[in-house]
Amino acid sequence: MKAGKFKVEKIVGYVLLAVGLVFVFLPMLLALSMFLGGTRAPQLITSAGASDPFAAFSNTLLTFFILIIITWAGSITSSRGVTLIKEIKFKVVRESLGEEVKVVKKENA
Repeated sequence: MKAGKFKVEKIVGYVLLAVGLVFVFLPMLLALSMFLGGTRAPQLITSAGASDPFAAFSNTLLTFFILIIITWAGSITSSRGVTLIKEIKFKVVRESLGEEVKVVKKENA
């Protein structure tokens, strides 16, 4: 029963890692494409004038801000996936556990 649970957690971890990496690399490629002039930034803010520099700067800034938020969400998703993938092993040392019990007993007495 436990082996199946760990297998499902690893599968979910790998899926989260893959989705997170897509969310990291896709905005990075879109930003690079906009920076190099391959694509134009979406017109989120429209202006009355044809060549309003404030509107163009605002559109570019807002687009990059949105891409940064998507990248941040991808990094969080990837870190959650890695946390599910890696196994956590606990090691209990009997001697140190016995010493802690003695200290607690002395403090209570």
